[in-house]
Amino acid sequence: MADHFLSKIRVTPEDFVEANGVPVLQRHGELRRLLAERAGPEVAGLFAEPLVSQGNDTAPPTVSWYGEGEGEARPLASLSPTERDRVETYLSDHLRPLRVLAEQPETADLALGALSVYGHDNVLVVGDRPVIVNWGLLPGGGGANVGLRPAHFAETLGRYLSLAPASAPTQAVPSTPPASVTAAAGAAVAAQTGPGREPARRVVSPIAWVPLAILLVLAGAVLAWLLMPGTRLFARSGTVPAVTEQATLQAARALNDSLRDRRATLQAALDGAVCRPDGILVLPDGRTPEGLTPPAVGVAPQRKANVIPDALLPNSPARVQVPDGANAAGEGSLLQLIEARTVLVLASPGATGVTTGTGFFIGPGLVVTNRHVIEPGLVEGGQILVTGGVLSSPQPARVLKSQGPLMEAGGDFALLQIDQTDTPAFTVHLPSASLQLNNVVAAGFPGDVLATDVSYAALKSGDLGAVPGLTVTDGIINTEQQIGAQTHVLMHSAALSSGNSGGPLVDMCGRLVGVNTFVRKGRLQNRGFALSSGDLMAFLNGTVAAPEVDSAPCAPVVMRAEAKTSAPATAPGSD
Repeated sequence: MADHFLSKIRVTPEDFVEANGVPVLQRHGELRRLLAERAGPEVAGLFAEPLVSQGNDTAPPTVSWYGEGEGEARPLASLSPTERDRVETYLSDHLRPLRVLAEQPETADLALGALSVYGHDNVLVVGDRPVIVNWGLLPGGGGANVGLRPAHFAETLGRYLSLAPASAPTQAVPSTPPASVTAAAGAAVAAQTGPGREPARRVVSPIAWVPLAILLVLAGAVLAWLLMPGTRLFARSGTVPAVTEQATLQAARALNDSLRDRRATLQAALDGAVCRPDGILVLPDGRTPEGLTPPAVGVAPQRKANVIPDALLPNSPARVQVPDGANAAGEGSLLQLIEARTVLVLASPGATGVTTGTGFFIGPGLVVTNRHVIEPGLVEGGQILVTGGVLSSPQPARVLKSQGPLMEAGGDFALLQIDQTDTPAFTVHLPSASLQLNNVVAAGFPGDVLATDVSYAALKSGDLGAVPGLTVTDGIINTEQQIGAQTHVLMHSAALSSGNSGGPLVDMCGRLVGVNTFVRKGRLQNRGFALSSGDLMAFLNGTVAAPEVDSAPCAPVVMRAEAKTSAPATAPGSD
């Protein structure tokens, strides 16, 4: 089942649309297989996966909707006109195969049931792809009233897909015409032919075929032009996308190669590992899985020690020690450094709700995030707020510069400014060598965690002093790829989900190496994609932001975990 929560709706039992006597929502698996086989996985992914709660005597049924895309779920109406036009074109193109399914008797009920949606705001945009929620439902208890479907369809999904009258979601037409119609038709034929005479035969002149022949020639010419290399079907403009599907496919293949290499490395380490008499596991390179050099047997280890940046097991951010100029002691834990520089970004188009994402300080009062995070707040009357533990209260943010969408612009960045300027900032790491296999930490405010965060609930209720807890995850950089002419990404294994967008990806020396932007789902594990620090610096060029830059290789330092000792037991009868 898809695990990305999108929305939830309260309905009545009479709202469910049925196909062959079964609610369409209960046939989601069948619908998905049908669309995947007949139209492709992108069309199947248009329809969100439902989770139906039947309710009881006191509570009505509810339907929760889940999708496979990553990123904030934004209503179609909240998008800018340019992005809304792109999404609507995508919907029209990808819903078109359902017209054929709606005209075939064996699939018509299921296809037409899926095209029946509850209202007018049932298209959400996750990342850069639309997803349809609240399908298989009709409002006002109209699920069983097929006569209501044509007008309702015309006002909803009919904007993106036109169906023939025989295929519109309506009452089936009887296969046998009424007797009065049959009698009238017979009378008309008899009047034209007369008793005992055969109907007159029409003779078609050869000249009548000329327009058809001309149309066929024109259609053949247009088809030949469309099939020419470089021609784009249904192109809206002559611009070439900054991030191509071919480049994304190559990046996915590189990720698979990296994972195979990683598996071989782990297997070799496991095969050559040795457990010493004192219980310390030593790998073939003479280090522990955490990258520490073990002391001699029987010798107490030093409390602070150096580790390698590509240890097989990342060290806890709470024990990694990093220089921190904002700290009075001049040094603190990696976790403390990240918490002081990462913020929650809230964007609202007005009174219709709020979307959340993550940002981080790149300078005094300067916050970097993804453009798609703040998109809802860019409309007239919209608002963007930033809050975090280092801030005295939620701060209104002004947009100094933005770049996006990613697929068209090659970047997904936004630079915000707030009034409070006593904010510590990340140092940006511009590596002089590959970061592959280096340990990293991702930080942010994932939506599935915020949903149960008491402080976030208090913040939404008006408690401006409430700050949600920061979520950090660790992993390694699997590979580095270029997916566009000016677009470079780091693919890593630190867990991300909706709400992490715009958050920092940090190395074990506390330096920013990337901006988490999107996730690609796999069968067993997701992989996060962060836009590189080099791309961020190119975006910041010409702005007031002037972050500190460091290109030196990382040499992490950790505080070893203290051994837990227990007091010796007192012998019975002793004082």
